[in-house]
Amino acid sequence: MYQSAQGFFVDYSGNILQIRIKYLLFYQRSPITMETAELLALHDDSDVIALAEPPERSEYEIERGKPMPNEQHGSVQANLIGLLLGYKQRYRTISELTIALAEHNATPDICLYPRFALDYLHVKAVKEEPPLLAIEIISPSQTLDELLRKAESYFEVGVRSCWIVQPPLQTVTVLHPNEKPRTFVEGSVEDPVMGITIPLAEVFE
Repeated sequence: MYQSAQGFFVDYSGNILQIRIKYLLFYQRSPITMETAELLALHDDSDVIALAEPPERSEYEIERGKPMPNEQHGSVQANLIGLLLGYKQRYRTISELTIALAEHNATPDICLYPRFALDYLHVKAVKEEPPLLAIEIISPSQTLDELLRKAESYFEVGVRSCWIVQPPLQTVTVLHPNEKPRTFVEGSVEDPVMGITIPLAEVFE
């Protein structure tokens, strides 16, 4: 279902579900292409009916700016943390940490920092220092383009590496600033910037 600036509009007159307006937004506010919007544009408004508004976003989604995780997402996240703890002598692995970006905050699924001692007495809601590595696991309501834009916003504040994990395809894409992304579909995931190599199969077991 798509949301336009005027609400939800669906035409049932044809065999294909169509939606009016040339610029549409997904539930997570990710724009589709103009070409797709034009294909969806109605030629006749006579059978247009209004549908209900989308469900309200949870406090989790509002606070973190991303969808709530499902069991696949959570399992992959746990597997990644377990694998990355093999590098705990060099890095501190942190999940669901809110970090400051140039214009807003973000909460990657996993962050890696140079190893440091935690201060358990003084807690900050937002960490100003960027991580070395930010990992995003795509959710059903997210688009790849949305996460690619997130990666760019991470690089703008000094993040050195970003992984985009796609559970449905069982792939991991490794991105570095000003370099061509590498997508791993078998074997091991290799991140030369971080000096990390992990078996892809164990990410999705």
